[in-house]
Amino acid sequence: MRTTRTSLVTALLTLSICVSVASAGAPIGPPVAILGEGQWSVGGEFAHEQMDMEAYGKVTDQSIPFFWTQQFEIEDLTSNMAFGNIAYGVTDNWDIFLRVGAADAADDITIPPADTGATEQQDSFDGGYGLAWGIGTRATFGRWGPWSFGGTLQATWFKPGDSDYTITDPFQPDQTWSGDVELDYWQTQVSLAAAYDAEGLRLWAGPFLQFIAGDMDFDGQITVAGISSEFTWASDLNESSQIGGFAGASIDLGEEWSLWGEGQITGDSWLIGVGLVFIPENYDL
Repeated sequence: MRTTRTSLVTALLTLSICVSVASAGAPIGPPVAILGEGQWSVGGEFAHEQMDMEAYGKVTDQSIPFFWTQQFEIEDLTSNMAFGNIAYGVTDNWDIFLRVGAADAADDITIPPADTGATEQQDSFDGGYGLAWGIGTRATFGRWGPWSFGGTLQATWFKPGDSDYTITDPFQPDQTWSGDVELDYWQTQVSLAAAYDAEGLRLWAGPFLQFIAGDMDFDGQITVAGISSEFTWASDLNESSQIGGFAGASIDLGEEWSLWGEGQITGDSWLIGVGLVFIPENYDL
């Protein structure tokens, strides 16, 4: 038992090191191992999320050339995501999984006013569905009758479609920025939870840490008196909040199927998600 727990901790630390360079969100799902050793499952997940992020980066006017550092605010970024996933039970207390799917994103990108005399500018970001994928692991650390204690570590990459973006220069009202904005970001989550099992029904709740980092890039032109020149920016994205809580429930729909739902919340984000799991080995022909 001690060897098993040591291997679980080692695996969690290893994955943590691998994803720490991303330093969200995606559904977490059951926070304890649900497969036996050598078992595998397939499933689907859907989630709806809203979160706030900030971006800082270098804005470059190629016609001068000239650049400056600019702050951007993204409030209530709304994202819908759908994944297919496959999971494998390494031991009775340790699962690993891979998810692949698509996600969109929509929000307003704001350039807030500054002490330099700039005026607030805002335009909408409306990115269609683009690639999303992730990896993760979940483990059970202990069991006491119907109670169990476990955790999940996962990292998910999102790249919604590009969006047109047009605003007035916050410093020069006779100049216009227009072009395409691209978002791509990693969301890493580490969670711990207590779960209670009662004849096919499992309930769980616990805290989690969330880290989001990525890029927001703009490629277009600045137009002055009908004359355009190349204009770009490259910004680093970060989330506004890192600590949150989540709760969920799953119900067995026979030996091979289970359905789960959950909610997540932090100071600046929330998510609701559902998932369906199928374990082929349990299917009785």
